[in-house]
Amino acid sequence: MIEIAEAHVYAIEMTEKLKGKTITDVKVLQAPHAFCWMSEEPSYYAHHLPGLVITGVTSSAHYVRIHLSDDKEIAIGEDVSLEYKREDLISKKNQLVLIFDDHFALEFKIKLYGFILYGEPIEMKSKMLYYQKALESIHPLDLRFTYEYFIETTGLNTNKGSVKAALATEQHIPGLGNGTLQDILFHANISPKRKVSSLSDDDKKGLYDAVKSTINEMMALGGRDLQTNMFGVKGGYEVLMKNERTHCSICQTELQKEAFLGGKVIYCPHCQK
Repeated sequence: MIEIAEAHVYAIEMTEKLKGKTITDVKVLQAPHAFCWMSEEPSYYAHHLPGLVITGVTSSAHYVRIHLSDDKEIAIGEDVSLEYKREDLISKKNQLVLIFDDHFALEFKIKLYGFILYGEPIEMKSKMLYYQKALESIHPLDLRFTYEYFIETTGLNTNKGSVKAALATEQHIPGLGNGTLQDILFHANISPKRKVSSLSDDDKKGLYDAVKSTINEMMALGGRDLQTNMFGVKGGYEVLMKNERTHCSICQTELQKEAFLGGKVIYCPHCQK
């Protein structure tokens, strides 16, 4: 799943490798996917993308945005993987392929569900709420992401619901998904099921600091080790709260793994209160 750190890593790598390349051919939905959401009909991609030049790649929250010479962009989000390879190595199990003038290609594959959008940013913002929120969000490492902004945007000032609900639902902080949240809460020593009303001011400040420091570390190390970059290399950040891990890395207590608020939570019942 592309989250805020992985989108950042993709954007840097893709700018270096793809900027200035011309798209010469396009393959769309070689493997149809029920949960591949596109902003236009597949034929629109196939007809309009060839001949365009990639002018740059940026990230907004968890969206990777490939900017094109027609002033439009390809924006991808959620459970999409990108693979950069020689044209002759393209598989048949993909939802989009961009083939370039140097006979290399970028292959898009969706696992569970994902967005592969193409269009003008203003128009797509008017039609797609999550894309709009991603573009309008303030990145946690931006100077404008102040403690006051954090408290207000997450609803931690309302004393309602759980900590997980505050930080990782309803796009309060776009790009901060369940995978990133687990380690943030571990570093803050707070359970995902903890009631917001029970948090002290020091707890809230600890959460704010953990959001910034954890995301900063994930980005600096090339993303999480549960994800690969477009060359198939895993990120260098070792995820602490993941399915494969059975015991806490600090106290060796058995990790708790359970369903909560529409997804799995993993936490240490001793370290996280």
